[in-house]
Amino acid sequence: MTIKAIIFDMDGVLIDSEPLWKQAGIETFNTYGIPVTWEDMMALTGIPAKGVATLLYEKYHLSPLPIDEMADKFNQHAINLILEKKPLISGVKETLEKLTALGYKMAIASASPRSLLEGITKSCGIDQYFTYLSSATELSYNKPHPEVWLNAAKVLGVDCYECIGIEDSIIGMISVKAASMKCIVVPGIIGPNDPRWSLADKKLSSLLEINQQIIKQLED
Repeated sequence: MTIKAIIFDMDGVLIDSEPLWKQAGIETFNTYGIPVTWEDMMALTGIPAKGVATLLYEKYHLSPLPIDEMADKFNQHAINLILEKKPLISGVKETLEKLTALGYKMAIASASPRSLLEGITKSCGIDQYFTYLSSATELSYNKPHPEVWLNAAKVLGVDCYECIGIEDSIIGMISVKAASMKCIVVPGIIGPNDPRWSLADKKLSSLLEINQQIIKQLED
């Protein structure tokens, strides 16, 4: 087996956006009378906006807006915050440059809307590294379903077993493994000592650690 493509999650892997998603969730739901806390949002890390709204409605027994409408408001508030802050993680450009030089195809597979994927990659100057941006919001299923990863591999023209998926969340990791891809995790908000990371093929502390030797190890 030869690895031909590296596919990245975006939030928490390429941009330090998770705290901004948490902030956006608290502010959006609080505005409509749902007393969401930081702890609530932490427990929902990696879950798409619609799923977050559904679970919070169930927890607080409140539904001030249709779920789709609330999810849209949550998404838009988060997008505005992220595009304002442009929180590119240290080492991302160097890593993408290195992997490009090694000849790997690259894509993003994200639960976030395309408007955020396009906006943040362009504003942070990394759009040229990616052949394709796969947004689960345009597909039938979102993470932890593997469709967003399988879609990215299909567009790149590679088989799923020729791909490495890079994630920072437990739900994202499950999604990568369900796609039959090798999985590298770079734990973010969820601590690196969580035993669930054992499902991953490799756990790193930084994207800068990714090199050809590690990729070759995953081929064996």
